[in-house]
Amino acid sequence: MSKTASQRPKRVFVILFAIAVLAVIAFAGWRLMGDDDPTKPLATGSDSTSDTATTTAPTTEPTKTKPTPKASCEGADTQFNVEGTEQESLLPDCGTTPVTRTEQKKKGLGLACGGSYPVILYKTTTTDAKTSICGKDASGESFRFVTKPSGGDVVDLPGSYDPQRDAFVAKKDGTSYAVLGYNGTLIVKKDGSASEQKSRDWISLDNESDYD
Repeated sequence: MSKTASQRPKRVFVILFAIAVLAVIAFAGWRLMGDDDPTKPLATGSDSTSDTATTTAPTTEPTKTKPTPKASCEGADTQFNVEGTEQESLLPDCGTTPVTRTEQKKKGLGLACGGSYPVILYKTTTTDAKTSICGKDASGESFRFVTKPSGGDVVDLPGSYDPQRDAFVAKKDGTSYAVLGYNGTLIVKKDGSASEQKSRDWISLDNESDYD
């Protein structure tokens, strides 16, 4: 065998080895390039954190309560001025209506007051009558004495206050009337005789001034 023939297998082996090495390098490079593919999603640890951060607790609006409507008249079950604040007037009895100024000029005030004396300062129901004290305002400086006997007509008179008796008083045609402020008793004097009617129910606005 010649020297040239013996070296030929070595060259072939070297060439094959070089090709194998290049193939390995090329495959490794392809794998590295494949890992850098921008189209593949990257795994991060922030997904669960972001979900937790954006989750907010549900908000609840405060329950709105409707204000209790105020009574416009006084009945058997009416509770007047439960809050204890100063009021502008007592409530008229249910079934009665304040008169207008025109009605007042024609026939006077009624038990619900009205007209130029719109404020009910005091009310009392006695054995044989109902009486209201009607003021121009809540001070009680100027008022009318309005009383209605059972089965009779309404009597509307200019009134005054007697501080010694703590009484609302009025007089007409020889008949005098008085309502005692501390207990609602109605006293009627006529023709030298007097009748005293105890109150079954009375209420005061309690805004009157302590004038003499």
